[in-house]
Amino acid sequence: MQQASVETFSDLIGSIYDCVITPERWTGVLDEICTELGFATGALSVASLTNMKAVVNAVSGSDLTMMSQNAIGYGPDIIELWGGASRIQQYPLGEPIVQSQAVRPDVISGNRYYREWAMPKGLFDAVAVGLVRDEAMVGNAIFSQHESAGAIDDRQIGGLRLLAPHIRRAVTISNLFDMKAVEAATFAATVEALTVGVVLADDESRIVHSNAAATAMLEAGDPILARHGRIGVQSAATTTMLQSAVAQAAKDEATLGQKGIGIPIPRAGGDPLVIHVLPLRRSSMRSGLIQRAAAALFVTSASGPPRLPHDALSQLYDLTPAEIRIFELICEGQTREVISSTLGVSVSTVKSHLIHVFEKTGCRRQVDLVRLAKSLTFPV
Repeated sequence: MQQASVETFSDLIGSIYDCVITPERWTGVLDEICTELGFATGALSVASLTNMKAVVNAVSGSDLTMMSQNAIGYGPDIIELWGGASRIQQYPLGEPIVQSQAVRPDVISGNRYYREWAMPKGLFDAVAVGLVRDEAMVGNAIFSQHESAGAIDDRQIGGLRLLAPHIRRAVTISNLFDMKAVEAATFAATVEALTVGVVLADDESRIVHSNAAATAMLEAGDPILARHGRIGVQSAATTTMLQSAVAQAAKDEATLGQKGIGIPIPRAGGDPLVIHVLPLRRSSMRSGLIQRAAAALFVTSASGPPRLPHDALSQLYDLTPAEIRIFELICEGQTREVISSTLGVSVSTVKSHLIHVFEKTGCRRQVDLVRLAKSLTFPV
């Protein structure tokens, strides 16, 4: 299922990354997702909290103006339809949340937005995927299911789960650009003018180009540096994470998954920074930067302090967002039943995720997970 899905979605994943450069393509991408997975509508909304402007705002199968009006007129009702603000904060980023599984039927049927807007259109269920939720941005993607399509199934959830990290990476990097500048000039010229550091690397992580901001960082050896021509940081473990993400981006961007999204850079002093890895090879639009470049590395300020062990778990063990969230709750002493209620998933789903956590981390017992979390409390 997993490998077949990667092959099926490889071109779509390439289109997602092209949206970094041409955000007007998001509507077409949503159209493709809805067609491939059988959803009636799709909406993608990402807003910057620093200037209160939309980074991305696109819909499929509906009208953007009407959707915007609904967001204003039904705002509190829509939030309540997903379990309320505090519950939404508990949902793991990147993990598809099925509305009918997360919220009680009576809450849904009694909701004003559901009664007045969704049901009259035959939209009886939906899936939400949180994309970003930090001090700088907030964003999500929501896909609605028409009653004629039947219940939301595992194939739809699996497809969204596979696509989610790629969408998250694309919208996060999009926020670093002045989109008007991208439209007015070439992507390469825009990279040169960015105030964030951008390093272009080949499949061996050798530096083939750096913009002015990144060049200054490399010369200072902080936060990035060059060792024998290869991009790295002071931490050997983090350098391994980074170079592994670059190698995977060069080999097959469709299987990159969580790797290379917000790699935290341990520093002795200064503000926390992260690196985002953008694959370049599969698209003529992106590969036009420099032919030898396999990935673009964006060195930028973190939206907050590095979340350890959260960030380390993602990069070291390739845990999915749902697996990380369950790992965290288990370490807090929560039972599987409580976790099921908190995340809006079945106990069997919690058990399945926990099995994957054990397999990926090499732990055998929950006490081993607690020890691992404590060992990752400090920068690796």
